[in-house]
Amino acid sequence: MKRWFLLVLLSGFLVWGANRLRARTDDGWNLVAPGVEMRTLRSPGENGAPVVALRTAPNRVHIAADAGAPGAQLEAEAWRRRGGAMAAVNGGYFDAAYKPLGLRVAKGRKLSALHGTMWGVFSIRRDKATIVATEAFKMHRDISEAVQCGPRLVENGRVKQLKMQWARRTGIGITRRGKVIIAVADGEMSLPDWAALWAAPDGLNCPNALNLDGGPSSQLALKTASRQVNLRSGRPVSDAILIR
Repeated sequence: MKRWFLLVLLSGFLVWGANRLRARTDDGWNLVAPGVEMRTLRSPGENGAPVVALRTAPNRVHIAADAGAPGAQLEAEAWRRRGGAMAAVNGGYFDAAYKPLGLRVAKGRKLSALHGTMWGVFSIRRDKATIVATEAFKMHRDISEAVQCGPRLVENGRVKQLKMQWARRTGIGITRRGKVIIAVADGEMSLPDWAALWAAPDGLNCPNALNLDGGPSSQLALKTASRQVNLRSGRPVSDAILIR
């Protein structure tokens, strides 16, 4: 009798746990792993591109680069597996030799230098994420992760004025509560529409957001106990942003 009761109790707990992982929050996000939420949206228009976004705490966000040699080349799924992560998206710009263009910091180690003319820097310092203009960025010893790219999409709640350019998109933003969102548009979007999506209250709702490398670089890989997504790209990339 006692064994039967324990089995029923355990079964109920497992069902409760599975339902929690599938739970949908009031703002449209779904819990896909403890501390990691996912949301899917569509860009404006009748045939809008699907957008996959992940939201988590800053201490779970890491830069993956320098996979063994300068100019390393891996796809997001390979970066995810290599880093023991549940999710990965592509990072910043790189040159024809796959060397990063702009600052990269991973696990407190500076891997490439700040580029003076690029738009902005996402960084994590003492488990707090920030996005600032390049000219306002200061390197500190306790910055654990950083990626430089651009343009900035949203600055202190204001959508930036951007050129009407179309491409697949990847971006990173910070919510008002300090969480980090990484997102990929699996189809072409204009930069103004991409920025508006990041700022919109019914969109990603980030007062600060930064564009990452796009076009054939845009890619996302996710694998948890309840979900698996692999948005593949046209090429490997030199670094990635991971969620562990």
